[in-house]
Amino acid sequence: MIIFLREKFIAQIFMWVIAIVFVVGSIMLYGGSGGQGDGTEEEVVVKIQSLEVSRGNFENMVSEQMQSRRNQQYGGEPDQKVVQKEIIDFLVRRAIEGSAKISDAEIERYIRSDSSRVQTYNQYEGFGVAELYKQNIRQQLSSTLLRDNIQGLELVTDNEAELAYRLESDKAKVKYIEFRHSDYTSTVSVDDAEAEKYYQENQAKYKKEEQLNAKFLRIKPEDFVTNTDIENYYNQNQSEFTTPEVVKARHILKQFPKEATDEQKAEVKKAAEELLKTVNAELASGASFADLAKTHSEGPSGANGGALRGNNKNLPPGDYFARGDMVKPFEETCFDVLQPGEVSSLVETSFGFHIIKLEEKLQESIKPFPEVENQIRENVTKIVGVDKAKRVADDLLFDIEVEDYETAIGLDSYKDLSLSVAETGFFDKDVVTIPQIGSKWSNQGVLEELFDMEVGVINTIESKKYNGDVAAFYVTKVLGKKQAAIPAFDDVKSQVIDDLRDIKAKELSFADAQRLVKQETDAESLDDLLKKYTAPEGIPSDQKTVQESNLFNLTPGSSYVSGMGNSKAVMFAAFNMAIGDVKGPLAGDSSTYIVELTEREEADLELFEKDPTQKKDRIKNILQTKKQQAYDNWFASRKKMANPWIHEDYR
Repeated sequence: MIIFLREKFIAQIFMWVIAIVFVVGSIMLYGGSGGQGDGTEEEVVVKIQSLEVSRGNFENMVSEQMQSRRNQQYGGEPDQKVVQKEIIDFLVRRAIEGSAKISDAEIERYIRSDSSRVQTYNQYEGFGVAELYKQNIRQQLSSTLLRDNIQGLELVTDNEAELAYRLESDKAKVKYIEFRHSDYTSTVSVDDAEAEKYYQENQAKYKKEEQLNAKFLRIKPEDFVTNTDIENYYNQNQSEFTTPEVVKARHILKQFPKEATDEQKAEVKKAAEELLKTVNAELASGASFADLAKTHSEGPSGANGGALRGNNKNLPPGDYFARGDMVKPFEETCFDVLQPGEVSSLVETSFGFHIIKLEEKLQESIKPFPEVENQIRENVTKIVGVDKAKRVADDLLFDIEVEDYETAIGLDSYKDLSLSVAETGFFDKDVVTIPQIGSKWSNQGVLEELFDMEVGVINTIESKKYNGDVAAFYVTKVLGKKQAAIPAFDDVKSQVIDDLRDIKAKELSFADAQRLVKQETDAESLDDLLKKYTAPEGIPSDQKTVQESNLFNLTPGSSYVSGMGNSKAVMFAAFNMAIGDVKGPLAGDSSTYIVELTEREEADLELFEKDPTQKKDRIKNILQTKKQQAYDNWFASRKKMANPWIHEDYR
């Protein structure tokens, strides 16, 4: 394989694309997964027309997507059920969007019509997955053809463009008095009879899923790895932490044709000699070698300024390579001939003639212990810690079955482990954090195993981290289970009271605002109206002030009033009032409002007529929305016709 495709970063990029973007590639999306096998991994869990997805493939996709989202976000775990639904939607879309008939000839023409696509195809071919690239092109062309046919008839009239312009340009600003629901909560009283009546009318709201309570011991692999183990591993495996002699170089390639004859090679050499003169002249004039490589190199690395990276796992960060990463003549020039800063004469390899600039040379070195300590600890934990923890967990399981938890951890063989017994208390399967254990994502497998266990049974559960490594072993006993049911009123009484208190606080907020509105006289401003306000008992009157929103427009599908809060009632009322009008009470998501219209900016229709970009921009936006709606409607219809079957575990 040519040296450029041996560059580690290119290999990583393409293998990632193969694994993630194509989503298990042709095995899944073209021709099915092979049907249901005997094992759980091969069980078909998604069927969409001819597409069949096995449980193993589906779980792998979910796992990859979960990890990707953890890498991209902070402050929370992704929701696994949401990820599962999105992947199912993606699979349905891939199956339907790939249904148009695209011939092999069309795919060939599409690839050959663009040099970058040809280059990408050649790179995939180098990895032996050219067919996978063609399949992705087939998917793209099919999706494009379907969209073009479905969306091609959509039109936008001038009246639609003008209406959109009016909605965007017509703006309002209001003054307002706010009656926050939360201010009234402390004044609300809810007696047991009211709460029980509300509960009886809304029982479904308080339904509890299946719950269980478990006792457990946690045995962690890292507890069986000592600092001495880490240091010994470092001393006994120095080669793992040795950075070899490396160089950083750039090159410009004049490439041989495929299966070149001697005459063709001679012609390439002549052209390369002229190129060498040009390069040396431009370098003497102050040009950058990297820029020259981008302009003149015929190799894939030209786009990267001629920089190369090898495939040795211990290379330092950056575009370095070691001995053995490149073909011999190229390697010898870089390591044995050139000094940093020097530019070579022509160097012939099986690929063509190279002009090489050596930028840097680093001698062999060993990474210091502190730099690799965490990496070693992780490796030793996998090699030694997991095995030891598993043996201890198995021994404990036997001893607990013979004795009990408390007696077992007091035995001499476990005294040095500082083990403690914990109990989860009752919890349901939908929790994000397992009580006393931790996040279900960093303890994968625990929830499923617990809810599969019978009451009174003792078992060892292996939990996994995000990356699949063993997190811990739990010697667990299910103490009790509660089936899914609507709980008795007494069990949810406090929650019912809180819910009813919030409802009554909202009602009091509205009633308080209504009392003030009734005191309004003709042409009275909001400031004058506020002077008449008398707060109900328990509500401080000095907290009420006249505030002002920002300019806002009538936004379809939104209830947000800038500088104020969410209130669809306020948004619509403002555009049906005259300056100085006072209106209320108007309900909002968290407050009730009395408003006065203070400013109105009407759409400048003259500008709309004179400035062609105003109409053009609206038509473009509306057309885009219409096309998407047309496609969404078509897709929804096709999805219904496809009748995808989803295993009950993932519905």
